Amino acid sequence: MVLGFASIIAYPAQTFFFAIAGCKLVQSIRSMCFEKVIHMEVGWFDETENSSGTIGARLSADAATIRGLVGDALAQTVQNLSSILVGLVIASLACWQLAFVVLAMLPLIALNGFLYMKFMTGFSADAKKMYGEASQVANDAVGSIRTVASFCVEDKVMNMHTKKCEGPMKTGIRQGIVSGIGIGFGFSFFVLFASYATSFYVGARLVDDGKTTFDTV
Repeated sequence: MVLGFASIIAYPAQTFFFAIAGCKLVQSIRSMCFEKVIHMEVGWFDETENSSGTIGARLSADAATIRGLVGDALAQTVQNLSSILVGLVIASLACWQLAFVVLAMLPLIALNGFLYMKFMTGFSADAKKMYGEASQVANDAVGSIRTVASFCVEDKVMNMHTKKCEGPMKTGIRQGIVSGIGIGFGFSFFVLFASYATSFYVGARLVDDGKTTFDTV
């Protein structure tokens, strides 16, 4: 009951304060980035990766990504770490042998999460670059819409934009395959349920040997 009342207060407060921190950080980052951009040399904007469309996409997407990391992700991380610490304390008091077994399997689960994040980060970086190129095509077309309409090249511009979007689409398909079948959900669930099975087996052996009771496990 005490934990229930504490959760009623802690969860809304956690979401509220981390959301405020994330929004303020995004505002600060966007302001600093924009201030830095407008003071760059003119030749810097001639490079493809520094075009107006790409910069706009970066200011929007990258800041939003940081908002997710600082806000929701960081709040979830704090909550998970707290749950792990409290769970380990309770498990150690109830049955320290089983607690050590579960603790020994945590590095394997952490390694699985690390590899998954490495794969997903690589795919996301490639897709972000490709979407930046597509955004630049759309930005140039809208900015010069009178010229586009005068020469009747709307279909050509649409084809260019479609071709630029094909790369991110293929990257998304590969990401789905990797996350669903490969080192993503398939392997993750295997590691998770293998850990469950090992814990249940060790707990059953401890009960069978009389070292603990069924209620404790």
